[in-house]
Amino acid sequence: MIVKIPVSLEFRRTKVNWMPATTHFTGWARRADGTEEGGYLMVEIAVGGRTRPPIRYSRKRLPGEIGDLWMQVYSDADVEQLLTGYEPQVLVPSGETFIEEDTLRKYSQPADAWELRARFLSLKPTVENAMAFLNEWGRWNSEKFVGLTEIVRLQQAIRQALTESPAGWFDSDYSALSAWQRCPKFPYFSMVTDSAEAALRMTVTADLLDEAKFKICSRPDCGQPFKLESNHDKKFCSRACAHLVAVRRSRKAMKKDT
Repeated sequence: MIVKIPVSLEFRRTKVNWMPATTHFTGWARRADGTEEGGYLMVEIAVGGRTRPPIRYSRKRLPGEIGDLWMQVYSDADVEQLLTGYEPQVLVPSGETFIEEDTLRKYSQPADAWELRARFLSLKPTVENAMAFLNEWGRWNSEKFVGLTEIVRLQQAIRQALTESPAGWFDSDYSALSAWQRCPKFPYFSMVTDSAEAALRMTVTADLLDEAKFKICSRPDCGQPFKLESNHDKKFCSRACAHLVAVRRSRKAMKKDT
């Protein structure tokens, strides 16, 4: 038996100032007893020329070519030497990375999570573009920084989930839902968040569970997935794309006639 449980999603936009930062790996992360924690490294992040205390950095964030060399890494000095020259592009938020719900509602504004997703998928992956996007939409998640590579990975995962088989999405950690909250009115379960990452993932999971169908925009330089709302053979994600293609065709026809 398939049971569908309705859950409301409330995405709220908070004011966060994002800044580019430089990184420097210093060695292994360690547990309280001083033993190495093999899944994490320590990295110093410098913002505006000022270096902050080292924080944990998951090895899962590292590119594959570096991960293949870990059999050669034993000491902190080995880590630092191996990662010399590897400076992942990261962005650092101002303020707290977690806000309690009562405070969140007081200092945030409601926003459309599906509009967030559309804007996210059209984002050209550069540090400057990512910073402008995050400055508009607020907090990314509860981490102390976000790397450009993880933004790109999520973009790719969402596109694949919406346009190919959803199996890959539900086999990944992306589909794991954040904690639901009980509420006194229908639908009785809700998710309230100012985390753009959580909201993005929730929109995809919700659409896939609802068996929504998607199509790629026919405008060659757009290529964004869009939801099919009816049986109409819609070719473009928006009127703007359809209009631009029509204008281009008209100009091309005029050139042929001259």
